[in-house]
Amino acid sequence: MANKDLAMGAAGGALVATLFSNINKARAAPAPTGIDPQVWDMMLAQQEQLAQLIGALTNLTVQLGGTASYDSIDAFANYDNFTTGQVICPVLGRAVQLPSIPIPKNKQLVVKALPGNAGWVFVGVRAAEAQNQLVAYPMLAQEAVGLAINNASSVWVTSQNINEGIAFIVEQA
Repeated sequence: MANKDLAMGAAGGALVATLFSNINKARAAPAPTGIDPQVWDMMLAQQEQLAQLIGALTNLTVQLGGTASYDSIDAFANYDNFTTGQVICPVLGRAVQLPSIPIPKNKQLVVKALPGNAGWVFVGVRAAEAQNQLVAYPMLAQEAVGLAINNASSVWVTSQNINEGIAFIVEQA
């Protein structure tokens, strides 16, 4: 009995989803079995309002220079290419900027203190911050942090000892 109810519920859900995908067909069809006609009308009205809102947001996105297609964006897609590098601090107390590398949407730049470092390395968003040990993010050897930023050049690094630094990696499309 429970399996039959479950199957009926799944079938009803599939019917509702199909009707919602085409509001005109849904308006022409009677309310699905088990759904009060007034509730059905209210659900259709909300679906139409949602479609209008999505349309307005899409138009605004295009006007602001964005793309109107959202179904092609997969936030969890794996890229089969990545960029790596190292930044070594050759002068004591002087921060070094990471190279300009665009970070794809929904990806992070991973910064890791080199395993051979004997002291701390310090990370900041400006040279002055990386050079100020009270403000910078301190990292010991082998410690790593993921940064959700637009470009690797937003990161500055300095170290306690000469010729120590960090390695970085980021997925690339």
